Amino acid sequence: SMTFYVQAPIFVFREFMRHRMASYNEESGRYRELRPVFYVPAPERNLLQVGKPGAYEFLPGTPEQVALVDATTREASIAAFDAYQRMLEAGVAREVARIVLPLNIFSSMYVTVNARSLMNFLSLRTKREGTHFPSFPQREIEMCAEKMENTWRDLMPLTYAAFNANGRVAP
Repeated sequence: SMTFYVQAPIFVFREFMRHRMASYNEESGRYRELRPVFYVPAPERNLLQVGKPGAYEFLPGTPEQVALVDATTREASIAAFDAYQRMLEAGVAREVARIVLPLNIFSSMYVTVNARSLMNFLSLRTKREGTHFPSFPQREIEMCAEKMENTWRDLMPLTYAAFNANGRVAP
């Protein structure tokens, strides 16, 4: 098995946890103060959702939508972290103060997974042409999956080649 260290927003971790194929060990906001690191979508992040559930196509937003997402995400993140800090400074327990933090705050975890389960995860969380089972992952978890895939490719090149030759299904 392999262990990956993943840093990502909590909303991405929720998607990871849907895969009951790995062991997850996430840092806890109960035991240490969280850092003010938040995900703000890059301007090239597609914003428009078109199509039917499970097979959406995502298209670029207008310049006004991109600016709105950026400004409001930053504003909400700063306000939430300020509220968190005020509660901590007032002596409120970390496990209570964290409830005001949004899903775009970063956390970290160790993900331990075997090659077979990793192949299943990659087939579902990456979008590739020519796969046996097309998938439509959320971009943010796909970015994590791509990094994990690059590491795995270097660790197990023969298994990786067989995975791709088999339509990105575990052989």
